[in-house]
Amino acid sequence: MVQKGYAYASQNKGVLNLQLSNAADPLACRLNPDLPVFVRFFDNEDGQPFTRWTEFMIRAGEIAREGVKAAYGPPPRYTYAVGTSNGGYQVRRAIEEAPHGFDGGVDWEGTFVDPHAPNLLTDLPPAVLNFPDYRASGFDTNTTAAKNIVAAGYPPDVKPDLPTVPLTLWNRNWTSFWEVTLCQWQKRLDPTYNTYVSGTGTYNYINRLSFSNVGAEVAAFQNTGNIRRPLITVAGTMDALLPIDHHARAYARKVEAARNKDKRDDDDDERDERHDKRAAYRLYEVQNGSHIETYKQESFSTFEFIQPHAQRSFDLLVDQVERGVSLPPSQCIARGGSIKDSPAPAQAGHCANFFVP
Repeated sequence: MVQKGYAYASQNKGVLNLQLSNAADPLACRLNPDLPVFVRFFDNEDGQPFTRWTEFMIRAGEIAREGVKAAYGPPPRYTYAVGTSNGGYQVRRAIEEAPHGFDGGVDWEGTFVDPHAPNLLTDLPPAVLNFPDYRASGFDTNTTAAKNIVAAGYPPDVKPDLPTVPLTLWNRNWTSFWEVTLCQWQKRLDPTYNTYVSGTGTYNYINRLSFSNVGAEVAAFQNTGNIRRPLITVAGTMDALLPIDHHARAYARKVEAARNKDKRDDDDDERDERHDKRAAYRLYEVQNGSHIETYKQESFSTFEFIQPHAQRSFDLLVDQVERGVSLPPSQCIARGGSIKDSPAPAQAGHCANFFVP
């Protein structure tokens, strides 16, 4: 961005990350179920609700614009939001909630937040619950445990083809992300649940709706899909932390549902301007892209980097906002390919398979 002449500001949801802790700490989460190492997320402290993520994203944009004015005199002509993972969620919220603060956004594999299943609190327990049996089977993908994980929305497990890290895709996520992420969100959003007594893999979000305020907690920071500025989502089909159908595609469906509701609410005699100038939304799916870019370098040569497509998406967004150039349609970016102005019929819409060898 700096090379292109932009000022650049970064934020981490207005909060620090984590610190080491211990099992006796009521806010502590295991780094993974195989190791007795516990951490405490600052996000789970008092006064740090997830609702602040939207506030801090919007405030970061305001501070950045003030910084440009202080350094250069005039304010910036355009302000764009770009983020990945939970930062991608923040981009969506910025475009939903602050159309006058941001001219457009690129959401890189953002977390989809919705009180209706599926969401992270419904996705992660089946993976945590079934993985030990799957691993005990010698990573047999024909087992019930493996099928249960796939049924929960996850891409297929694949074995590494590079010798440096002898762990499968699911195993990498088991050791680094699945349980600790589930714990973090559960302790923040459903703190009365006894995490390591009642169980992580046995956490049942639907059941907990009747026994806690978890539904209202999730609803308080949910995505609305009500975008008022152009927004591009870039996501990989092999994302084993935020499965594409439950996050990137789910958000695309949310945007479409919000637009359909606007149409139904529209008065023919007093047409809302937002329907005449509907903000563009695109989903570019990266075939074999994963949540962690370094997986391609470390273990899985058949994976694809998402970063080049995120950068290209930014250029396309700028062309759309500043020069009125139409965005290429939503599409599946083939392995080794790029975003096409006119994708072939086989590339239009969603990728047909999560994994292509």
